[in-house]
Amino acid sequence: MAAAATVVLLGGLKVSGDVLLPVLFSTFLAIATQPVVRWLRGRGLPAAVAIPLVVVVAAAALLGLTAVVATSVRSFTVEIGRYEMQLDALVANVTDRAAVWGLEVTPDDFSELMTPADVMDLVGSTLTAVFRVLGRTLVVVIMLTFMLIEATDIEEKLRFAFGTGIGGDGAFGGVGERVQRYLLIKSVVSLITGVLAGLACRVIGIDFWLLWGLLAFLLNYIPTIGSIVAAVPPVLLAAVQLGWPQAVGCAVAYASINVMLGNFLEPRILGQSLGLSPLVVFLSLLFWGWMWGPAGMLLCVPMTVVVQLVLEGSDETRWIAVLLGSPRVIRRVTEAAQDPSTQ
Repeated sequence: MAAAATVVLLGGLKVSGDVLLPVLFSTFLAIATQPVVRWLRGRGLPAAVAIPLVVVVAAAALLGLTAVVATSVRSFTVEIGRYEMQLDALVANVTDRAAVWGLEVTPDDFSELMTPADVMDLVGSTLTAVFRVLGRTLVVVIMLTFMLIEATDIEEKLRFAFGTGIGGDGAFGGVGERVQRYLLIKSVVSLITGVLAGLACRVIGIDFWLLWGLLAFLLNYIPTIGSIVAAVPPVLLAAVQLGWPQAVGCAVAYASINVMLGNFLEPRILGQSLGLSPLVVFLSLLFWGWMWGPAGMLLCVPMTVVVQLVLEGSDETRWIAVLLGSPRVIRRVTEAAQDPSTQ
């Protein structure tokens, strides 16, 4: 019975992704911006002024990202024909060099794997997918407005229903704080990644360097594979536009950025602040990516944090939360068990 209910639940989540994703994006954005609203209200601004101000700033940022991506996608689409011809010339050059080395390679061998048109279509579809996600800005902004207006009432309702608030202790305690911490750390690391990637592309001379920096910033929110995927379009474009040495230089630059930020700095900071083991982060990436595609990958860590905290709030499921977490979770659960106020 439980297995059947689980299958039905997973199927429902997968089918309803188009409805749930804007709600989830708005929810996490509201959690991230709620401290700003409180800070403004603490400085004497009424809620009627603080909330619209935060919403306008958030909407301007989202619309700015959408405008940059849309403009770059249109410009890239115009140049696709030229890039396809350059890619054909690049393939011909590779076959000529292979012949000099005594290797029998023909352009047909490359076309069996992927034609130049396929490469350009892949890059174009990647940019279009990003634009489609950002195109839901209006829906997200509207829901963000209502969520910020209702934020105080929601906390009071949770406190009345569960004996706790968003920032308190218990099943829902700490969700807002930990998601805010994750979004802050991830945003700072992603911003640094995007700036460094964009500057590297500009120094090398790759077209649309601003777009590639923005793409690196956005895809860095996807753990493990996001930065790798973000490197593919500029490396391919560097090979087509400038040649193999510049493509190798671009790949080395992206790899250096990812090793420095993604493999050393970010895992240590996020692992300590979220209490999630690296294995759980990777498995959540696979699960939510299977569930909702790239958008699910963007939300995988916040969703897993919420699930872990809810499981931690119940005696029957606390052992699952411990398995999902790092040693910090074990210490937190032990301290909670020894605290007389939680008994």
